[in-house]
Amino acid sequence: MSHINAEQVDFVGSKTCQSCHEAEFSAWEASDHYKSMQIPTDESVLGDFNNVEVEFHNIKTRFFKTDNKFYVETTDSKGKRAIFTVDYTFGYFPLQQYLLNIGDGKLQAFNIAWDSRSEKEGGQHWYHLQPTENITPKHPFFWQRHFQNWNGRCAECHSTNLQKNFDLTTNSYNTTYSEINVACESCHGPGQRHIELANAKQLDKSNSGFTQSLPTQNLWSFNPGKTIAESHGKPLDTEIDMCGKCHSLRSPLTDESNKGGFFDKYRIEWVREPLYHQNGLIKEEVFVLGSFLQSKMYQAGVTCSNCHNAHSGKVKIEGNGLCLQCHQASTFNSPDHHRHEQGSEGSMCINCHMPDKVYMGVDGRRDHSFSIPTFQFSSDPEEPNACLACHEKEDAFWVAEAKNKWQKAKVKDWDRVHKLIVSGDAKVDQAIKTYLEKGYTQGGDSAIRKASMLLESSKQPSQASVELTIKQLSNSDSLIRRGAVEALEVLHPADRWQVLKNSLGESNPIVRFSIARVLVDALPIMTQQERLILKDLLVEYRYMLGLNADSPITQMNLASLEFNLGNLKSAEQGYLNAIEIERSYIPSFLQIADFYRQVKRDEEGRQYLQEALTIDANNPDVNHSLGLFYIRQKDYQKALVYLRNAYESPESQFIHAYVYAIALDNQMHTNTAINVLKTSLSRWPANKELSQLLASYENKNKVRR
Repeated sequence: MSHINAEQVDFVGSKTCQSCHEAEFSAWEASDHYKSMQIPTDESVLGDFNNVEVEFHNIKTRFFKTDNKFYVETTDSKGKRAIFTVDYTFGYFPLQQYLLNIGDGKLQAFNIAWDSRSEKEGGQHWYHLQPTENITPKHPFFWQRHFQNWNGRCAECHSTNLQKNFDLTTNSYNTTYSEINVACESCHGPGQRHIELANAKQLDKSNSGFTQSLPTQNLWSFNPGKTIAESHGKPLDTEIDMCGKCHSLRSPLTDESNKGGFFDKYRIEWVREPLYHQNGLIKEEVFVLGSFLQSKMYQAGVTCSNCHNAHSGKVKIEGNGLCLQCHQASTFNSPDHHRHEQGSEGSMCINCHMPDKVYMGVDGRRDHSFSIPTFQFSSDPEEPNACLACHEKEDAFWVAEAKNKWQKAKVKDWDRVHKLIVSGDAKVDQAIKTYLEKGYTQGGDSAIRKASMLLESSKQPSQASVELTIKQLSNSDSLIRRGAVEALEVLHPADRWQVLKNSLGESNPIVRFSIARVLVDALPIMTQQERLILKDLLVEYRYMLGLNADSPITQMNLASLEFNLGNLKSAEQGYLNAIEIERSYIPSFLQIADFYRQVKRDEEGRQYLQEALTIDANNPDVNHSLGLFYIRQKDYQKALVYLRNAYESPESQFIHAYVYAIALDNQMHTNTAINVLKTSLSRWPANKELSQLLASYENKNKVRR
């Protein structure tokens, strides 16, 4: 790993900032940003390296120190014992990981971490970050695999001015940075011009010398008769642009030459399962922004630094005082509002409006959508619930009483429309139309929620819903336009092209990326002239994908593009690249097998599917694909074995049951097929395809009688 010469690229280093910004520098030195990544020393290393041995997943690991260097002895990807040097510490509190060098410029985040909380809090010990997974050297989360790689998965947000420098031909990195941690210039941009202007006494508000504008905050005040402060000025995204690039689950699709904001550079993930719970609360590690963008606070103009000190990262005021900056104390900090004893845990704003979820074993993170509890207690035990977080041992009687106590709570539009979509209710089209048209001043939801709802509605498409989605292509918000583009993926490629060719003048780069992505499979049916119209967009799409060339997902997308352009050799290489980058990533095996099927090399595809089973024998998609392979070979008995495996997998989807039932009926096992469909309908009760197939087989049996 290289520390580049900061001066050569206009990065001057945080020490240069200290002399003029002492208070900010001191606050930053105590922050998590400062400790995001450090050289291992006796002061920076928190874990016990005193020749300590631990065992997780039947793998023994020893942590030790020799000649002031830190080492880990453990099992490598070949199943052999080896010793690795700790090159860096990674993180600080409430856990600390360690980066191990495995060659080819690759640093791996070791997945046995040190719990750095106090003993009283349950810390001060080694623990495994995937305690319930069956971790073996072939598992995707084994520490030497792609998904534990620092260079491509973590580095961008833990160091300053990071240049990944991935070489696809050698599957290696030459990663560089100007500072090891998240320093001043991570947020402010290169500082050399700022220093020059300061020395020349030419600094002013219109010319700071930085490439990134400092956030401007609006003023807030209580208007007469209002209990919540209102912002004076238009809501600004300058802090979203600055903080969001790291505090979000997103894909970067442009480089630093793009001077646009967050929504011009990054493709944020939608609010939907499995990343979020059905009610929109955080589920997987989504890193705050996707949650915050859902909130009424974001819509009103609240930004990160209204609550957090930008340099220390800490909240500005502990306790309810933070919220009472904008929420009138006499109204909101009262038992009439929170209905708990004053000063109790139940009276704390964050415990009702920011339920937390523990990630990485010990790291509690709070939801930032600032939702109002609905008291519709979910059957999902993992779904955060403000009441049950404290009252987890209460019975059904208590739940009923709580609902009565809080009877003013009403069903949210988001929850109501979601239920209509899932149930297939005929009222859903009008409900979605009303939901999308409802503005902020009318209590309407945020753009990211509306866009996510468009995606949900595409699961049960109708003519009305498609027409409504097409109208959203001209929405003023780029998130909603992107959502509409991706929702139209349900259309036949020819129809999709007819609709989206009118949007080729789209100005937002991320929306253009989505347009290109959903038109890839329409390329084979386009005329040469139509392909020429798409030429510039596809060049841009290929460039955007290339920024993440070290991802197996990117390589699969590039392979799909080449295949649909008719470049079969390049397509095959793309799939092989994906497997070379990560040989335990199941989708790569599925896609290369399907590629070989389409080019009449089915047996080669079968070999990759068989290898995939050695990684995950119960994977429903792999078993399903092998079942279809043997159907093509007319080996129906072997096909039924694999199709049954797919159907019986805990991770199966309705399509696995549907195809298995058809295969059973084809082999004169109609009664078994009926039982499979009945069982499946108890799991997917609203599925029309399963219901119709069941009805047809039951009618078939009646005719036979």
